[in-house]
Amino acid sequence: MITLPLEKMATRVAGSLCVATGLGEEMIVSSMKKYEDRAVELALNPVKLQALTNKLKEVRMTCPLFDTARWVRNLERAYYKMWNLYCSSRHPEPFKVVEDDNESPFDR
Repeated sequence: MITLPLEKMATRVAGSLCVATGLGEEMIVSSMKKYEDRAVELALNPVKLQALTNKLKEVRMTCPLFDTARWVRNLERAYYKMWNLYCSSRHPEPFKVVEDDNESPFDR
């Protein structure tokens, strides 16, 4: 997807997705003119469009963005940390999810 990050959250999310897949330079533009130019360029150049598609397909198996099982494990870790805070009568507080903390029962 070609994206022009503006004020709307969806446009910024689209930019983040492009960066996460390694396609940021090719797909993030800085003006409406560049957006239109890139869309026309890709529409008229199927070889370039296919190269971008192939690049995305290549990273799909290694990019953390597409690792759903990892994402779920980390979400479960976050829920577990929040639950422990609640059960210990502590106020909500910021924390980081660490993948190898072995604190979550989901890691066992």
